Amino acid sequence: MPHLELITAGRRQVRYDLAEGRTIIGRHPGCDIVIDTAAVSRQHAAITRDGGGVVVEDLHSRNGTLVNGHLLAAPRALDDGDELSICGHRLRFVAHAGRRPRRAKLSAADVVLDSESAAVIVSQLDVPSAVAVDSGPLVEAKLRAVVGVNRAIGASLSLDDVLPRLLEGLVGAFAGAERGFVLLTEPGTGRLVLRARHLKPTAVEEHGPLRLSLSLLTRVAESRRAILSADATADTRFNSHDSIVDSRIRSVMCAPVTRGDGGLLGVIQIDSRDAPGGFTAADLEVLAGVAGEAAQAIEQALAHDERIAREQLNRDLALAQRVQQGLLPSCPPDLAGYEIFDFYESARHVGGDFFAYVPLVDDRLAVVLADVSGKGISAALLMAALSADARYCLASERALGRAVARINESFLRGGWDDRFATLVVAVLDPVRHVATICNAGHLPVFLREPCGSVRAVAADLGGLPLGMAPPGDFRTCEVPLAAGATLVLCTDGISEALDHEDRCYGFERLEQVLAGEATGPADAGRRLLADVRRHAAGQVQSDDICLVCVGRGGAPAHPA
Repeated sequence: MPHLELITAGRRQVRYDLAEGRTIIGRHPGCDIVIDTAAVSRQHAAITRDGGGVVVEDLHSRNGTLVNGHLLAAPRALDDGDELSICGHRLRFVAHAGRRPRRAKLSAADVVLDSESAAVIVSQLDVPSAVAVDSGPLVEAKLRAVVGVNRAIGASLSLDDVLPRLLEGLVGAFAGAERGFVLLTEPGTGRLVLRARHLKPTAVEEHGPLRLSLSLLTRVAESRRAILSADATADTRFNSHDSIVDSRIRSVMCAPVTRGDGGLLGVIQIDSRDAPGGFTAADLEVLAGVAGEAAQAIEQALAHDERIAREQLNRDLALAQRVQQGLLPSCPPDLAGYEIFDFYESARHVGGDFFAYVPLVDDRLAVVLADVSGKGISAALLMAALSADARYCLASERALGRAVARINESFLRGGWDDRFATLVVAVLDPVRHVATICNAGHLPVFLREPCGSVRAVAADLGGLPLGMAPPGDFRTCEVPLAAGATLVLCTDGISEALDHEDRCYGFERLEQVLAGEATGPADAGRRLLADVRRHAAGQVQSDDICLVCVGRGGAPAHPA
């Protein structure tokens, strides 16, 4: 039965049989083939199989469908081997059940790099920067190899397709070649890692994992020179324990694959165990010349895969940002006799700061601000968990100190290793006009009096951050709120904002701005944010900014 193969590097291939009629591909659970990625539309594409063949069409998806690297603009028939790409997910169409699927990546058990063997050089030469085919006796062979490689690679974009097809073209270009391998350098470590292999159907079966000589590959990588080992089984310079002899390889060619700047991309090996006479120095020269073409194809494939991964990451970050925004209040709540202003801006797509309003019994309202250590996705995930704990504990525990203690206990049980979070909660009582404050290692809360004076309140509570404080109740204090007073809560994205000389904004300047003339909490908050921007003067925002200003009405918010 015709089918699709989902190609995922490092995993087994998943097969989807195509029954007669219409097969829907999309994100919705009701689709025949479900791709659970936010970038994939609910019903993204359709495959129709009837007596006339198999046809694919895009269902007006948001990000489109690619067939062999080209955007699908209208329904088209699928040929055996055609590849569909849906938001980075690749599906290969197989028309014949007997077609052998190409492996995307090899496991460690497939190949063994033997480090016991000693490197032996029979012939070697430098790898040219480009294929020179304008003169010499090897013109025809070089052209045949280049054409074979280019035809094999074709319109392939992904590295998992380029490498097997590259090897298929190289093995086909050399008479007697049986096997081909590509090893690429691992970013960061520089270690050679096997990424693709190709074996001719006529290759002699080998029991156990395939064995490659690590010393030979290392010599090629370090010297940046192509190496030929001819008739290794009869070469006395190979000792009896050499992995080349163990593999019964009679002839081996290795060539380095280098970037345009000279950096090493990897190594290509072509070998044969039963070719009469083995490879020659002329064959090595052809392989060395074609290695430049292979380097360009590999570089382009790496760039393509990196771009696809970056686009996927950006889509994931955009989704995470929408999820995080959904956890934050969309607008300040209504509290009788009070006005509330809030502002939130993350330094990246997602941040570790959060604020929340939690309605409590007796018409009270808890204003929560927190700052999770770290940035990015991990901090955002921790913030989401902390947000849920804070809402539950504050709503279920009347005593504020005990509620924060329960939040801390939940944080400790979470096993967040070396992570911690600072937290401040102000419970507003609109009947008594009192704010009960609990501070767990957070910045102080500032109170702007009706006369314009500004002071830090609850600064002597001295609580430790969540995750660092031992189990037990947290201390609280009550702050009376006079008519016209404003309570200001913020995170260190404001106090630690840096100017072009790396000077912090600081509490002193914050208090000076709050002490200026203001018509209410919204005016005070906007003036503070504007002054922070003037201080930063276009510098990149280094931390998340969160600000909440709560003002009691009933009197002028500035001195007469």
